[in-house]
Amino acid sequence: MLAVDVRQSLRGGDTVEQAAGRGWRFAAQTVAEHGDFLLAFVDGGVCVGAFEIRAAADDPATGRYRFDLAPAARFRWALGQRLPLPPGRNPARILAGTALREFLDAAPPAAAAATHHAPQETP
Repeated sequence: MLAVDVRQSLRGGDTVEQAAGRGWRFAAQTVAEHGDFLLAFVDGGVCVGAFEIRAAADDPATGRYRFDLAPAARFRWALGQRLPLPPGRNPARILAGTALREFLDAAPPAAAAATHHAPQETP
């Protein structure tokens, strides 16, 4: 799961989704391994947006990714919550390992159940 600090873009008038979708520096391997969902945060790591990444396009000239996002209802519970972000000042972060486990464990029971995929029925 990826996380990005959108506070500067919000000050510029962008919506959370616009701010989260544009110009983030991640390695291609990071996007490939962790690029299913993206959380937007502001000061203190407070979550202000949760999105599914539908597509990611990199700009080789800048090394930045633009994301096509859709609201992720399964993580709506995280809005307003403090994220367990890895240390550092980088505005683009990765939630993996312990940080990701802490985030998923913080989900209310009903939301946690919704994050598991139900088995698909066969005709």
